Amino acid sequence: MGWFGNREGREGREDREKRTENKRNYRLEKIKALTAKFYAVAAKRKWLVLMMALGIAIYFIITSGGGFSFMGMFETVKGFFS
Repeated sequence: MGWFGNREGREGREDREKRTENKRNYRLEKIKALTAKFYAVAAKRKWLVLMMALGIAIYFIITSGGGFSFMGMFETVKGFFS
């Protein structure tokens, strides 16, 4: 034992530092993977909402008599609220 401790103590400390660094890297990689998954799910939901909105718009146009006369569509929408 000297001023700077024994060699085994220093080696154990280095192993502990490596383990903590490995744990930290694992956690960071896990967080990055979860973030990528959330972005993918959000993108999929965005397209789902757009497709639903398009389907509802097409439904209103067809049930209002078709064509470019949107007055029937407005009457149908007003019917929901009155």
